[in-house]
Amino acid sequence: MDLQAVHPTTRKIPPFLIRVAVLWGCLLAGLFFALIAYGNTAGPSEPPPATGPVEHPTSVSRSTNSSDWELVMAVHPKCPCTVASVNELQRLLRQVDNQLTCRFLVYHPADTNSDWMDGKITSRLSRIPHASIQADEAGKAAMELGMKTSGAVVVFDPHGKPRFHGGITASRNHEGDNLGVRSISMLLRGQTPPLTSTPVFGCRL
Repeated sequence: MDLQAVHPTTRKIPPFLIRVAVLWGCLLAGLFFALIAYGNTAGPSEPPPATGPVEHPTSVSRSTNSSDWELVMAVHPKCPCTVASVNELQRLLRQVDNQLTCRFLVYHPADTNSDWMDGKITSRLSRIPHASIQADEAGKAAMELGMKTSGAVVVFDPHGKPRFHGGITASRNHEGDNLGVRSISMLLRGQTPPLTSTPVFGCRL
């Protein structure tokens, strides 16, 4: 009997192919964890001044209706992560029956005019009820309120006092339940929110 016919010779995988497979697996794992780390890395943010924005031409002014709560959002119109923030804002507005007036500080670089802001994000903002859009050269007005990252918000009560600041997404470009939306919704219902600030996930202004 031919033993080789019963037990055929097993071919060994060349060592270099094993090394290539291991290196490829390590590369994919590294990219995966890098994406997770990037998505969960918050942008810079600071608390707004307790007295509200200083009044001069670059500043955001309070709503003319002092009985309204007001939400101010910093927006980089070219930031893809901001789409999720806008979607979450619209979800929040539905939850609170549009009790908020909204002001969008839309960033554009100092060496450009306001046409630089045009695009899908700005177009969507223009269709939100009780909202206004302000061109924000170099992000100056946003930074006066401590907002240095696109998607950051500051919520003012009817007396002009900032009651919440931070982001309204759980991570970059992520939609769904998050502490920012939950906290603002509770504030408008007269409840004590779990947090008055949250991390902001988006592009730096």
